[in-house]
Amino acid sequence: MTFSESSDIVERQDKNIISYFSESQTIAFSYGETVINGLDEPTGVYLIKKGFVKSYSTSHDGHANLLQIHTVGDLIPLPWSLDGTNITGLFYEAMDDVEVIKSSKDKLRIAMGNNMWLTQEILNQTVNVIAVYTRRIQILEFRSARGKVIAELLLLADRFGTLQGNKIVIKAPITHQDIADSINMNRETASRALGRLFNEGLVDQVDHLFAISNMDKLKLALK
Repeated sequence: MTFSESSDIVERQDKNIISYFSESQTIAFSYGETVINGLDEPTGVYLIKKGFVKSYSTSHDGHANLLQIHTVGDLIPLPWSLDGTNITGLFYEAMDDVEVIKSSKDKLRIAMGNNMWLTQEILNQTVNVIAVYTRRIQILEFRSARGKVIAELLLLADRFGTLQGNKIVIKAPITHQDIADSINMNRETASRALGRLFNEGLVDQVDHLFAISNMDKLKLALK
């Protein structure tokens, strides 16, 4: 699997990181399958072509701590791809039907050296990862389950929200368990907080996806 480095692709108007990968092979994963095992050194760099992948670590008691949700155009595992540690400790799991394109760290680095746009795109991904980690730390500073759940929903809406009618639909297959795992909470507590937000009309579901009925009121409920 190789990155395309030809000048004609560099000059394309529809610059998209996926266009810098050869399409000769795609690897498919189904819901719940492990894409990358955090206990082993990755065997390559994956570019997500379709679907959503969550990255998480596990505590000593086996509890999952959801750290990031990755989608189309994201490179995983990004820290390792940029010469991070050999063993990341992060597991990557398919959240729905996922397709990825696989390359090697060396080929990625060569491609980055030959194209500044690609380098900038990957730098932007790195900054976004740091930004999400920063917001997750801020979310954990809320004392109540309600505050943490609302803050997490607002983060998800910022990243994956799409206006649909008068609601903002979070276009990612998030479950109650995912929300609980992202805010260091058990599922029952997170579900109770979500249930109250549903009863108050602040949160809804559209086609099994979380939706925010009134963004302004939800932000006020955070205070």
